[in-house]
Amino acid sequence: MPLFGKHKDTSPPEEPSSPAACEGQTAPPTIAFPQPTLSGDNDDLTTAKKLDDAFRSVGDAKQGFHKYEDSKSRKFLNKSGDAVNLLQTNVTTAQSYSSPMKTVYESDAMKVVREGVNTLIDNLPGLIKALDEVAKLHPFIGIAVGAFRVVVELDIKRRDNDKKIGVLFAEMKDMMEALLQLRSIKDEEAIGPDGLTIKARMQELVKQAADEIKSCANACDTYSKKKLIVKVIKGSVWDGTLKGFIDAFANRRKAFTFALSIHIGVGVDDANRKLKLIDAKIDIVLEFFAKAVTPEQQELAALVQKKGGPTAVMGDNDTLKELLKFKPASTTITKRDGAEHKAHEGGGDDLSIVKEELFDSPELAIRKNLDIFERKFKMQQRELTEEVKRVIHHEGDRVIEAVTSGPHERIIDPDIHAIWKEMRWPGHVKARHFVLALRDFYREQLEIKKRKIHGVEEAASRLNDQDEWALEYISLARLQAISEAVDDDASGFVTIAEVNQFTTSRPKDFSLPQWIAYWAVGWHMTSQDYRAKIVDIFAKMFSMRPLIHPANRNAVDQYLRAVWRKICTLTSSLVTTTYPDSLRDRFSTYVESEEQRLREGLETVKYDIDAMDTLSLIMGPGRVEKTLFPLLYLLLRRDFEIFRVCRTRMIHKDELWDASDTILYVLDAVINRYNDLLVTFKQQKVDPANQFKVHASELFDYWHDDEDFWSLKNLRTYEFKELDYNDEEEDQNVDVGKLLNYPAADDDLYVVPNDVLTEGDAQADEAVRLILGRWHGFQAASTRFPMGTMITFCLHASADHGSYEAGAVGAHGTAFTVLGGYRTKEDGTIEYSFTRTYAARIKKSYFVGTLDEDGVTLSGKWGYSLEKMDTAFWFKRGVAPEILVARPPPAEFEENKIRALWNYALTYSLDEARRRLYSWSYFKERRDMRTEYLELLEREVDDLSTEEDIARFAYLDRKSTYDDVRCYYILQNYRQRPKPAHFDIYCDNCGDHIYGTRVVCMECGTRFTFDFCEKPACVSSEIKSRDDVEAPHLPTHDLLKIRTNILHHREIGTVLRNATEGLKRAKTLLERAAKGAEEDEASESGSGSDEEHKDGEASGQSPTTPSSPKLAHRDFSDPSDSDSEAEVPVLTCVSCSETIAQPCWYCIDCPEDANIFVCQSCDEKGGVTVGDHLGTHTLVRCLEPPAEEDSDEEQDSTDDRVAALETQISALTSQMSRIEKLLQSLVGGRTAELVVDGEA
Repeated sequence: MPLFGKHKDTSPPEEPSSPAACEGQTAPPTIAFPQPTLSGDNDDLTTAKKLDDAFRSVGDAKQGFHKYEDSKSRKFLNKSGDAVNLLQTNVTTAQSYSSPMKTVYESDAMKVVREGVNTLIDNLPGLIKALDEVAKLHPFIGIAVGAFRVVVELDIKRRDNDKKIGVLFAEMKDMMEALLQLRSIKDEEAIGPDGLTIKARMQELVKQAADEIKSCANACDTYSKKKLIVKVIKGSVWDGTLKGFIDAFANRRKAFTFALSIHIGVGVDDANRKLKLIDAKIDIVLEFFAKAVTPEQQELAALVQKKGGPTAVMGDNDTLKELLKFKPASTTITKRDGAEHKAHEGGGDDLSIVKEELFDSPELAIRKNLDIFERKFKMQQRELTEEVKRVIHHEGDRVIEAVTSGPHERIIDPDIHAIWKEMRWPGHVKARHFVLALRDFYREQLEIKKRKIHGVEEAASRLNDQDEWALEYISLARLQAISEAVDDDASGFVTIAEVNQFTTSRPKDFSLPQWIAYWAVGWHMTSQDYRAKIVDIFAKMFSMRPLIHPANRNAVDQYLRAVWRKICTLTSSLVTTTYPDSLRDRFSTYVESEEQRLREGLETVKYDIDAMDTLSLIMGPGRVEKTLFPLLYLLLRRDFEIFRVCRTRMIHKDELWDASDTILYVLDAVINRYNDLLVTFKQQKVDPANQFKVHASELFDYWHDDEDFWSLKNLRTYEFKELDYNDEEEDQNVDVGKLLNYPAADDDLYVVPNDVLTEGDAQADEAVRLILGRWHGFQAASTRFPMGTMITFCLHASADHGSYEAGAVGAHGTAFTVLGGYRTKEDGTIEYSFTRTYAARIKKSYFVGTLDEDGVTLSGKWGYSLEKMDTAFWFKRGVAPEILVARPPPAEFEENKIRALWNYALTYSLDEARRRLYSWSYFKERRDMRTEYLELLEREVDDLSTEEDIARFAYLDRKSTYDDVRCYYILQNYRQRPKPAHFDIYCDNCGDHIYGTRVVCMECGTRFTFDFCEKPACVSSEIKSRDDVEAPHLPTHDLLKIRTNILHHREIGTVLRNATEGLKRAKTLLERAAKGAEEDEASESGSGSDEEHKDGEASGQSPTTPSSPKLAHRDFSDPSDSDSEAEVPVLTCVSCSETIAQPCWYCIDCPEDANIFVCQSCDEKGGVTVGDHLGTHTLVRCLEPPAEEDSDEEQDSTDDRVAALETQISALTSQMSRIEKLLQSLVGGRTAELVVDGEA
């Protein structure tokens, strides 16, 4: 379905690989380097010396040291490459030097870069530790060291084996290594030769380095979230952006080296040599960066080229859909991250997300990601700070000084150290043996304590009085739970590292026995409590659904469809039991502190988890089971409050989408944990199904196999918890402003812009100041004017004062940015060029134009590429939009400018007069324009627009202001929101997706229902084969009609149970009505005597007739006489009041005593609404039962038929006898004639 189809142009999309498409980005540096064809290996030292001499020989002797600081590496390498090429062709000695240079370039140097990237993760901890030591001597570098430490930790959490990001971090590491030279400078206030201290010289450089580190990390974070297809198609554009950080880090490293050389006594020649080597390395790094492409990217890139290249692919939706299904032959992807996550079940549109990413420039994508990244950065900072606090030496903890005595010496906790030493275990032990040893150790300590009390034992016990209660739970019955707590990877073995991690992670006020007791019973008890809270929240959410504002109905349904079933699988699988409240009180402080920690993490990221590394920051280290239910509860609690807002306010369409996507990231962690456990169990050669029935209190049991639980057979009888929603019981002090991440839909459709000039505007170049301010205008197309709606934006100066930018929202609701600059032509004219980039769906536009003399009009040419800008545009500043809509089209100005101007003035004057006089014709015109525009939008959404519609669009766009059209689109959006669709429900006969009415068979299906659309051919069809049924579906089966969205797995069981009960009631009423009709007919035919007729008249009785056409909906019994029989009902249609005839439909949503029937003809109109009965209510079909005859009559009829058959057979036998005799006589007569003839 095309979006904003009338605004599209047939021009080809921009070429992503074109430098011009990058909004002013400089092209990747072109680096020349000698390419001689020589062979031979040399010693590393000799090679390095010759490489050094080669660069020294081609360096410009006149160039001073200070010039290196400002020079660009690209420029230097190009010069050096040209010089070396010249030496290669003319000088024999240069040829001898080029051989080792080639060897180093292609092998050793490249190998060094590759190994540096591969071993990066191993080298970073040592570097950070060294930098921390240097920061203690020179605190002014702390800002850069802190930023470096944070982004390294974030990268470690995100590790996705992307070599390009690895190269950037390797260059970042090299830059930070330069600061290690500060170790030789003890006094930061020492004055250098030029009178500056090292602090004064480097403080600003360090701040700039910190900013560059954060910017690079944000870019890497943005790039890592991109889908594989985006990385391939937009690869060259992203490479240009990411390479800029390589240059930045190299230049910053050179600046550090130069500043430090002044204070550490390094000579100018040595400094020059170091800087040259830095420049030389960039060539090799950039070469490696270009080749750092994963096999998946290479495979997909080849497929893209086969489809016509990036340009052709970006403009073809069908090809993009095909590429989205691409599965690499051999993949190195081990986990699902934000890159492939954003389209989830419940109506996700993967294509629109990919197109949004494709039409995003890297700069815009990085800018959009900045807010999320900064939240993540702050959270990692806080975690590092708290990590220091968590490294607590609990009272009695051992201080490890040597590891030469045995593995047990590496254990921190003294109790476990004693156990490990006594048992003489190596670096690991079976988890079962470890738990049994723990139990025996503490039992022994309890006995020692008792003997000491009685004076029998002299040695002190390691067990405190406060810990005795915990020994009850350190038992064989809790062996599984305790071993899971220590054995984090479920390998079956406990390592020393796992023991230390377990003991050091306990709260400060917990002893080791109490900590073990928590994981023995406390975790399950806590998870059980949170599970109950989660179930209650979902019950309230479903109870609240009928109260949701219609504009939010689809968003709510999509949310529930995306998250409920998966979470319910977990909550239903967890085994439950009872615990005493006293035990709950013992762990309450820890549980509350953990909930608070998770809440603070979620608040930091505004409850928006955008990637798995963000989730890791929030949950903390260890297996996902530890904090799964508390985290889900906090997320659902916040989403429940959003549901409450959805009752009265229209929320942003992405509010609940992001909320569900956040929960899906949590469930992705569950999937990863499940997969790890599955692999582990298979390696251990145990049955996974049996293991999941005991692991983590059966948390993953249904996750492993949920077929039976979610089968239709089970859902017919399974009842989910239901609660009534009472708003008075909920928190009435929720701050909606803090709750929502997006601005709620405002009732005020017209927003007054705030066009205040900034301080940067005043400091901008004079040419830039000339173009700043609010602009309104139109674009033209080759065949019509205007090309789309009115455009409005306010230009402000950029930070560099030489360019300008704007951010705005198109009339159709899609945000866009304007970025541009200027140039002065030879004749002194200033030419302005800028781009407009939309956040999604719409291609980037390029504009080039000039200002008129009075500075009011900006006009020129525009197009979708720099090579093709052949259509006009004009924008006006200081002219109200209401005046611009009165302006005639350009064709009238070309034909007769004076007449057009006169028409312009008359039209605006008339419109303004009518507006000020509140003329009815003015308001009627605006009403008619709005009605027509909404009708045209409706046809456009359904892809039914004609050429006439496009022409009318152009006219209405020209006559409507930006605010008018924005209002039209908002109204259209509100109209589209409530439209229901049965998600993932398809007709079992025709296969089409079901919209509107869903017809369900009440008898068929064990795994899933039989569903049909409302087409007569489908409802009356017979389905003979499906793998979950034995008998075919017949059109005579009982059916029900669902005309509203239901969450299938949650509600289909309740609907089927209600339908069964409703059908039973309906059949009873219909049988009574039919029986009463038969008795009336019999009484009328048998009471023909005048006497009886007169008696009836004398008594004042008359035939029973309904006093109202809705008689069937009232109680027909006589309340004054309990012995009297109920009167026979006359059932009528709730809509047309005609007497009901089967087949008909019975409402199961209306109260039982209402007895609402709808006849077949009225229901075929699409549902009826009468009184309390709504057209969206669920109906069950009532068919006329097959005719049944009395058994005696049936027997008599059978005897008569048999007798008749015998008579017919007897008659047939006599006829056959006569025919036989006749044939014999004929044969005899014929024989006699032949004899006579023969004698003659």
